[in-house]
Amino acid sequence: MEYNFLLLQDNKLSVKDSGDFLPLNQENLVSLKQEYTLISTNEIKGNNPLSSKMIELLKDNEVVINFEKVSSALKELESDKIIAHLSRENFRKISFPIFVQSEYLKNYLKDSGLQFELSLFLDNSNFLKIELDS
Repeated sequence: MEYNFLLLQDNKLSVKDSGDFLPLNQENLVSLKQEYTLISTNEIKGNNPLSSKMIELLKDNEVVINFEKVSSALKELESDKIIAHLSRENFRKISFPIFVQSEYLKNYLKDSGLQFELSLFLDNSNFLKIELDS
């Protein structure tokens, strides 16, 4: 299935146009014509990540985010000193791409003046959390 793709770098979204990524603006926002949009921090090559399972999840959810287990060691710091070693099992990180209903994303971007900051987007969205690596 076809999808829109947006590249997220430094809290800015870019859309591919004629092979180049251009900053998303009011004029090219209309180019998001597909029903679903994927947001990622790098270009997606190879298999289509918009699987039939993901499409089913997006029918009932505006945003679907895959979380994965943290693989790096985590430490709690205080005054630049390690005070505790944290269990990786208790933490998850966002795994890109983020899957979004395009109409929801366009409305969000219009309301935010085309500003996109991931934590604010998540704070203002009802999203489904999934773990594909569990």
